[in-house]
Amino acid sequence: MKSLFAILICFFVLASPLVAQKNKQQPVVIPELPVDSSTGLYSYIKVVEVAGISKADLYKRAFTWANTYYKNPADVIREKNPEEGKLLIKARFKISNEADKKGVVTGAGDVMYTLSLALKEGKYRYEITKIGWQQTSAFPIERWKDAGSPSFNPSYPYYLKQTDEKIKEIIAALEKGMSSDAKEKKEDW
Repeated sequence: MKSLFAILICFFVLASPLVAQKNKQQPVVIPELPVDSSTGLYSYIKVVEVAGISKADLYKRAFTWANTYYKNPADVIREKNPEEGKLLIKARFKISNEADKKGVVTGAGDVMYTLSLALKEGKYRYEITKIGWQQTSAFPIERWKDAGSPSFNPSYPYYLKQTDEKIKEIIAALEKGMSSDAKEKKEDW
């Protein structure tokens, strides 16, 4: 009986690693974001043709868009130069952690960015650069893509995905705002 008991214990001890389920981590999928070839940093840059629109009108459209898109435009618009056709915006947006098992989503902080607009006759260029996670010290989001780093957090790819989606949303709103004139309200007297 003792030998049967010893055999059963040996069997369970040796077989337990085969039966136990191991937590397999999902492979980390890091989204592809546009990279500036000269700086190596994430950057969204595009020149948009708007035929027949003057630099002054493009500036007016850009300034109007910024004042309607941002909740506190006086805080985010850092430089405005209608003569040179330049507008500089420094803003931020919130990102979150993935929902936990109970479906609760928690905040992960703010992502800062710089939006530079350069306007010329019939075209404008936007550059969204200097994208970083707001921390005690500078934390460029390029650090989120280094899966081999000892400080890598499995949430970083999710943060990159949110950042990319939000910046694309900003670009879509900007391009829409720059494409048409705001209709002036006519008052009937």
